[in-house]
Amino acid sequence: MRPCFDWRRGGRWLALLCACGALLAPHAFAGAPTAPAEKGSGAAAATPMVSESTSDAATLTPVTLQLKWQHQFQFAGYYAAAARGYYRDVGLDVRFQEADGKHDPTDAVFEGRAEFGVGNSDLLLRFARGQKPVVLAVIFQHSPLAMMMLDPSGVGSLHSIAGRPVMIEPAAAELFAYLRREGLAPGSFTLVPHGFHPDDLRSGKVEAMSVYSTDEPFLLTQSQTPFALYSPRTSGIDFYGDNLFTTEQMVNERPAVVAAFRQASLRGWHYAMEHQEEIIDLILQKYSQRKSRDHLRYEAAHMAPLVQPGPVDIGYTYPGRWQHIADIYAELGMLPPGISLDGLLYEPDAWHISRWMTWMMFGLLGAVLSALLFSLQIFHNNRRLATEASLRRQIEASLQLSERRYRTIYEEAPLAFILLDRGAHVAGWNSNAERIFGWNAGEMLGRSIERMVIPEDMPKVREVLDQVLIGGGVRHSVNHNLTRDGRVIVCEWSNSQEINADGEVIGVLCLAQDATERFRMREELEGANQSLRTQIAQIQALQSQLLEQTLRDPLTGVFNRRYLEETRPREFARAQREGYAIAFLFLDIDRFKQINDELGHEVGDDALRQVAALLLAHARTEDIVCRFGGDEFIVLLPNMAQAAALARARQICAACAELTLGSGEGATALSVSIGVALYPEHGQTDAELARAADLALYAAKSGGRNRVALARTDSRTPTPGDA
Repeated sequence: MRPCFDWRRGGRWLALLCACGALLAPHAFAGAPTAPAEKGSGAAAATPMVSESTSDAATLTPVTLQLKWQHQFQFAGYYAAAARGYYRDVGLDVRFQEADGKHDPTDAVFEGRAEFGVGNSDLLLRFARGQKPVVLAVIFQHSPLAMMMLDPSGVGSLHSIAGRPVMIEPAAAELFAYLRREGLAPGSFTLVPHGFHPDDLRSGKVEAMSVYSTDEPFLLTQSQTPFALYSPRTSGIDFYGDNLFTTEQMVNERPAVVAAFRQASLRGWHYAMEHQEEIIDLILQKYSQRKSRDHLRYEAAHMAPLVQPGPVDIGYTYPGRWQHIADIYAELGMLPPGISLDGLLYEPDAWHISRWMTWMMFGLLGAVLSALLFSLQIFHNNRRLATEASLRRQIEASLQLSERRYRTIYEEAPLAFILLDRGAHVAGWNSNAERIFGWNAGEMLGRSIERMVIPEDMPKVREVLDQVLIGGGVRHSVNHNLTRDGRVIVCEWSNSQEINADGEVIGVLCLAQDATERFRMREELEGANQSLRTQIAQIQALQSQLLEQTLRDPLTGVFNRRYLEETRPREFARAQREGYAIAFLFLDIDRFKQINDELGHEVGDDALRQVAALLLAHARTEDIVCRFGGDEFIVLLPNMAQAAALARARQICAACAELTLGSGEGATALSVSIGVALYPEHGQTDAELARAADLALYAAKSGGRNRVALARTDSRTPTPGDA
């Protein structure tokens, strides 16, 4: 983040005048802290910012930190900074504000309900919309956000969420980017509000949910529930996580508070990662007992490889990686391409002076200048030549040092470093370029870049170079390049303008690395993944076919008794919950044994198939038709009253009476008898209702067959009806 005023960039006169102003008005900057010392700098700790006495709580500056979630080890560094007095040492009284799980917690910072917040890489999207977040520090070098699914078979696939309900928490744009890269656009699944508990997976409420790899998996591991985690990193989306941020307005208006809060927070994070058990005790005693000690230990252990407190200094952030994140968002249509990130990242080494202090300082300097004008003129005349000579020697020494540093970086860079003039001719060629492409500098200087690019890729290379020369910025590309021995390799390129001392664009700076092996491995991996996806699809199709065979009667094609036994309790539970009736039709074929004995089993099978087809023809979408056994069929009619159920049964009975078996003189008529019972009039449970329908069927048979009988509510004797 660029401050309103950067002392390092001021001139010699401004430095001299400020020194004079400080001598004449030593209290003008009372309470302003020095820039906080970074870890490992060897500098002394920052002085209190609001008052010289930080022991009195009334003199502390109150600020609020909006947490990304509820109290847990995820925010251990901030708890440590408060408990160890690091915030108090720099004059701050910090309050922690939990997230409610319903709203994006970063809104609290932009709406003025908190000065600081913890956010994901979604801050880039807000930056593009003009909300002006400023990232102060990165806590997770690798984001813990992932998608979690149950996986009892061990061969699950993320693509099974298509058409299914999915929970994704607010401010998780990197997961949407990951799903888009996997071919799963937001419209291909149903997004439901997040419940933030794996029970939603176990109950089947959702197919997948967003989680922190450091948190929710503990619950499934503890219950020995098989699951699978799908990390965006498997698709090349490696974002930062839990970024400490504030707003541009806060940095400009209260720079000292921002610098102090950042310094104390990072100091707390170093302490927390080195004293994990102590911070776990602190969380359980002071902040929350929502999680067990073992859960907090699990979270701490799985955070360490993501925070990387040893190899990487906590809080470190790299502008190039933020640009890479922006490029991925742009690739997926979530950001405009080529967006400038100027102002997104905080510059902790600059001395920030607020706007009103800047005006006051210039006013003071004007007064001092008027009072000392005569003395300064004499001083300037006497010392001008000596100062100019000294300055010239300093500039020359600085230029020589810069040249040596540049030459070292240029020659020792682990990438090919190539300079091109405006006509795309090589003007610079380092040793690593010679190693990758084979040509030495003498063979390439003055030669066109076309010498090392295959003809098919040259139009694209020309286009990228023109974009850099005209539009500036950093342009990334992947090209197929030629080597001196005729091989074709794949290289990744980063290209930017080369500008001379007059500000003129004189060429292009190119960095290249050989990515041939990585791209080959990626292609092989993609081929293997596609083969695996095909096999999984075949297995799933076979599983669906086998499941269908276990639930269908092979002779008639209607559901079998097993399906009825599994479905009937759910239908009755739904009817009880929603308060509607269910009609239960118990049907069998009249004189079926006689048909089998006299006409043969093939005719009997034909009778079963004809009745089943007729029942399906008279069924609604929600009706359930089952072959119960032998010549018995059961039809469940959800949400159907008594009059409609009796009318349906009589329609079925009459339609069956028109069916015939055989043909010609041997044709035989077919008829059925039906018992009808309704929930809740004839039974409160499915067992009671089945018995009532069975008794009604018996009454229909006793009444002469080819008829419908309704169960009675006042006795066990059914009421026979007419066919």
